[in-house]
Amino acid sequence: MKTKHLPPSLLVRGFTLLEIMVVLLIIGLLLAVVAGGLTGLQTSGEMTATDAKVSGMRSMLLAYKTQGGSYPTQGQGLMALHRKPSDPAPKRWVQSIANEKDLNDAWDHPLQYRYPGTHNPTSFDIWSIGPDGQDGTGDEIGNW
Repeated sequence: MKTKHLPPSLLVRGFTLLEIMVVLLIIGLLLAVVAGGLTGLQTSGEMTATDAKVSGMRSMLLAYKTQGGSYPTQGQGLMALHRKPSDPAPKRWVQSIANEKDLNDAWDHPLQYRYPGTHNPTSFDIWSIGPDGQDGTGDEIGNW
């Protein structure tokens, strides 16, 4: 039995170590770009979720005033939506927040409350201190 030899033009050539390293480097760079883009999407999602939470708290505070006769005092704060406050006690009270953790933003920072508000002097200010965890740095999300 004779073995047939392939002509040199049909021989299969393997990849060199350098070629494999270049391909792996390109794949790594692509993964880094995609991961960086996803981080931006996560931050955007957290900001949207926090904005929705601030809007929801605003609605709960308006309902609190309708039922109770006034907004919670500065001292009572947003906790008045979770636990019935005393001194002064609202005329009527319904628990709006079942879990105390629901008073936090997407970064697990407590939402801030001021009554009367600086931005809304006839009502209240409610805001998140933002992703950096510091108030007054310009990344706050509020009801103004």
